[in-house]
Amino acid sequence: MQMSLSKREKILLFILIMVAILYFSIQFLILPLATRYIDGLSERNHLAAQQARVEDDIRNEALIQAEHEDAQERLETIKREYPLLVPNEEIDTILTNLCLKNYLRPTSLSISIPPEPTPSEESEEEEDTRDPEDMLFTIVTATMHVTGTYEALANLIDEVDSMQYIRITNLGYTASRSDDDTSTSRVNIEFELTFVNP
Repeated sequence: MQMSLSKREKILLFILIMVAILYFSIQFLILPLATRYIDGLSERNHLAAQQARVEDDIRNEALIQAEHEDAQERLETIKREYPLLVPNEEIDTILTNLCLKNYLRPTSLSISIPPEPTPSEESEEEEDTRDPEDMLFTIVTATMHVTGTYEALANLIDEVDSMQYIRITNLGYTASRSDDDTSTSRVNIEFELTFVNP
């Protein structure tokens, strides 16, 4: 029993086979290829963006490193302008010699150094929030009582103005005249000395 198909049925069968081939080609070949192509483009764009970020990070790291080196250099320059922190006896010697050099006679001196912050159990685990300048420098306040002439005091003020690490923050001046018509004064001077922490 042979079945013969009419011309119309053959055309329909041919179209059906072509549609099936086209459908399966699209479904199993073209769509997976298109998906892989789109995924590949997406991955390529993602990698290109990641590479651009890495290159930016490298450039930024180089800039940060250069800024850090510049800041370190400036810091070392500043540190060279200030002496290292010394004991109270040496501060006494510095200020006494400064006054004697300018013909002022020291009568008393008191020195106060700010206390070191004591670390508590809570702050050991937290980051240090002190100002970096506070960790780098120690400022010592010294109050000195001297006697001498106004000219000697003016010379001392001029000399202190030329010094980087010493400044006068307060000055009390009382003039007095003696029996032999010489004027000597009692002066209360508050010095502020800045030292680099060792």
